[in-house]
Amino acid sequence: MKRLSVMTFVAMCMFLASCNLNNSGSTNPQQGAFLLANVSPDAPPLSIYINNSYFGQGLSYGNYTAYYLATPGSYTFSFFDSSSTTTPKLSKTVNINALTNYSFFVVDSFKSVNASFVPDIYAKPAGDSVYVRFFNFSPNAGALSLADATSDSTLYSTRSFNDQDGSSTLVSYNRMYTGTSAIYNFELRKPDGTAVASRADTLSGGHVYTIFAKGFLDSTGNKALGIGQIQNF
Repeated sequence: MKRLSVMTFVAMCMFLASCNLNNSGSTNPQQGAFLLANVSPDAPPLSIYINNSYFGQGLSYGNYTAYYLATPGSYTFSFFDSSSTTTPKLSKTVNINALTNYSFFVVDSFKSVNASFVPDIYAKPAGDSVYVRFFNFSPNAGALSLADATSDSTLYSTRSFNDQDGSSTLVSYNRMYTGTSAIYNFELRKPDGTAVASRADTLSGGHVYTIFAKGFLDSTGNKALGIGQIQNF
């Protein structure tokens, strides 16, 4: 998953760009924050409107934005592809609270595109550890577990597609001791233990990560089942 650098944003009085926020607060304690991530495997680049005002374009599959500050309140996020400038492919209204960060994921196949809006609640970790959580965003892979192949240990067990949506327990982060950094040989495993995707990943101490299953089972290329990562802090 790439942090988006090519997206074109307009200046809006209610938003200010802010990278690497944490839940310890910001320069303005009355603000919350959100990031946007496109994890719909066959989605085209998307344009975004917020409360009917143009926000940006070029949110492609595999990209996510930095956090953006927002005053608390209700926001309607609308996502358009090139087929229409009047009818969004996806629209969702969410509430943003002060002193809370959120991740807004565009999920599922594009014909069934949906959204998951989850709070990112964590404390800034010490330099010898990280905070990690795992989501299943593969629309057709079924239940998946995240394992570390090196230690043959299951880190997260039997997660269904988008099961964290609306669940306060499944969006939480777990602390892992890594030292200054650690290499994990992550695997996605079916309930019978069969590995269906893998990725070697370095997690650096003092940071916060969302790791997720992405893509389609039995697909190839950019749409293939794999493991994605967002660095929340």
